[in-house]
Amino acid sequence: MLIQSVVSIPKEWNFPEANEDYWMKSEDNISFVISDGASESFDSRFWAKVLCETFVKIVKRTQRNKFFREINIKKLVVGAREKFNLSYNQKTLTWSQEASFKRGSFATILGVIDHGGHLEIMAIGDSVAIWISGRVLKTLKIHQHYNFNARPFLLSTLEKEDNNLFSNLQINCNSEKIKKSNFDGGDLFLLTDALAETIIRIEKTEGFDEAIKILKKNNSDLRAWVDYQKNSGLLKKDDYTLAWIKIYG
Repeated sequence: MLIQSVVSIPKEWNFPEANEDYWMKSEDNISFVISDGASESFDSRFWAKVLCETFVKIVKRTQRNKFFREINIKKLVVGAREKFNLSYNQKTLTWSQEASFKRGSFATILGVIDHGGHLEIMAIGDSVAIWISGRVLKTLKIHQHYNFNARPFLLSTLEKEDNNLFSNLQINCNSEKIKKSNFDGGDLFLLTDALAETIIRIEKTEGFDEAIKILKKNNSDLRAWVDYQKNSGLLKKDDYTLAWIKIYG
């Protein structure tokens, strides 16, 4: 697979460093991942960054064919948490920062792995993978009537959240293995929630071609479209990340 483009737009254009989305690809193009940090949690951008780095590292060390197993999800969560906590154990926090730190950090994760003849897509949270099948947009878990305003399950820096994650792993963590031949046009798109919600709505109201046209916009055109949609009240204010991946047999 080849990363055709990645556009990540902060909710405040003048403060790109405040973008709480993070993305990363492996050097060998075997894996790609995005994470959307929850705004209300402590340093969620760094938590998203650590999750992406840990995902890519674990995929590299995992025998290829299938990643989604409880043992690998545990390695991901525990490894990222240890790295995150180690970083903050070495810092002096104010009392308010320390209180926020103890309340935890939260983020989604959406990763894709190239296993050769097929791709594996894994998602925790409400970031969305979209691909084309017979002039219809297919998604992993998310459907036309999905409620993006409901709080999704998120990966946390708090160890106590692990019980909730692993007691319902098949519900909280969605994965799918897809033959490369099933990607019409060889396109896969990974989107954070605000963009995904709008694209799903546009396909339903304006049609397939309009949705695809937006998904394939270049950096400057997508930014202009986001700005217009946001100012028109058609797109909720958020960080926006869209990755376009080309799939080759």
